[in-house]
Amino acid sequence: MVPVSYIVKSSQKISHFLHRHEPPVMAWDVPILDKEDDVVTVWKPATVPVHPCGQYRKNTVVGVLQAEYGLAPLFPVHRLDRLVSGLLILARNATKADLFRQEIEAGKVQKQYVAKVVGEFPEDEQIVDVNVNYNAREGRSTAEVGNSCDGSSIKGKTACTKFTRISTDGIHSIVSCKPITGRTHQVRNLF
Repeated sequence: MVPVSYIVKSSQKISHFLHRHEPPVMAWDVPILDKEDDVVTVWKPATVPVHPCGQYRKNTVVGVLQAEYGLAPLFPVHRLDRLVSGLLILARNATKADLFRQEIEAGKVQKQYVAKVVGEFPEDEQIVDVNVNYNAREGRSTAEVGNSCDGSSIKGKTACTKFTRISTDGIHSIVSCKPITGRTHQVRNLF
């Protein structure tokens, strides 16, 4: 401790320690489905973020895999929103991560979600083409439908998703959701 008037001298260090309490996550285990020399595939539970972000530093998929299995470094090939569960692929080196990035950009890799929705989803394939406007400050996003030809101002980035009913019992439907574009909260905003 030094007074406010203290002048730091050459070769001296200033240290500041911050103690954080992370919000809890509902799942503790991140099951490894496949582990190879340069790729790890896991089942990401809902409520666990993929990588450090916001208030989360250790309670993440990457943090758990590093702490529990000594897997480091890890490079998430894609991400899933914190509240979404599913298959997650992580590269174990930068070269493999870059190869996956190139394949994703070339359209060789596709993402698919399976959702349970209330009601009887239409039998025919549904294509939803809207603009998703993500507000990072509020941590939420909205979907806007409009026609750029009528002069209205549509905010956000274009987001296209194909929906196909897999099954229904008349009360709920199981739906395949295939994002054509990759936008934050794209599938969530369309339901």
